[in-house]
Amino acid sequence: MNKFEEVSKLIGNTPLLEITYKFENKIRKSFAKLEWYNLSGSIKDRPAFEILKRAYECGELKEGQTICETTSGNMGISISAIARFLNNPVVICMPKFMSEERKKLLKLYGAKLELTENFIEGFKKAEEYKSEGAYLTYQFENKNNVFAHYNSTAKEIYAKMKNVPCFVSGVGTGGTLMGVGSFLKEKCGAKVVAIDPKEASILTFGKSMGKHKIQGLSDEIIPKIYDKTLVDKIIQISSDDAVCMAKKLCTDLGLGVGISSGANFLGTVVAEDNAVTVFADDNKKYLSTDLSADIKSELVDKIKLIGYKII
Repeated sequence: MNKFEEVSKLIGNTPLLEITYKFENKIRKSFAKLEWYNLSGSIKDRPAFEILKRAYECGELKEGQTICETTSGNMGISISAIARFLNNPVVICMPKFMSEERKKLLKLYGAKLELTENFIEGFKKAEEYKSEGAYLTYQFENKNNVFAHYNSTAKEIYAKMKNVPCFVSGVGTGGTLMGVGSFLKEKCGAKVVAIDPKEASILTFGKSMGKHKIQGLSDEIIPKIYDKTLVDKIIQISSDDAVCMAKKLCTDLGLGVGISSGANFLGTVVAEDNAVTVFADDNKKYLSTDLSADIKSELVDKIKLIGYKII
């Protein structure tokens, strides 16, 4: 049995949603890929699959060998889910301030969890495992991370929409923005817009300026695969605005999205009409976070969500 062939049937070809809303007295539309339809519930299944498949093909990774990664959560969950099927042990290095749901899911998938003070300590811990023979997926610098989105996510969007004016996405590793953005810029001249958490603004200022609540974005470093020359604009979104938008999508339309998806949707609102983004995961990993808190947002209050349809 070709295990990668079987896993591939559970990843990708996710729905593309057209969301209609009213903002500043105008009826507008945004488009979003529903990425929680993937195997482990997030967009990270795409790069995890591509990275592990390529590593097996070139002999860098073998069955039974330990896989290690530093992650804010979703990539670790994706790697753990796929690796469990491949019969590879997994060690995940993750900052201890990530959501409790992430930690519990990783343990359910059989991963060994190394909790660190921050991402930098996580990178150091991962290198220790590499010295003991583990395979490091290096998601922040692995070009197969970008290729996964160039070859799948972007092509799926383009198959449904030949004229994409703008692609918007937050940057964790940068794989989604770089892969989808470069493909759509080549094919239809789409603008590429990055989302930067307002409280940290690492893309804007070159270093993290503080702490934010949008888990999965702005992981304390500018990733090596992030190419700023591809980016036409950076939009800052505050944590509270992102949380409130995620909550509004759930309470008004029944779309249970994660916090980064709230930020991404707001990015499309600020960017331009008919912009495309991704809803990276759903809200179930964030119930212990501020997603359940009573937070207000003047920006989100100005947006009236009208409806959606699959295209």
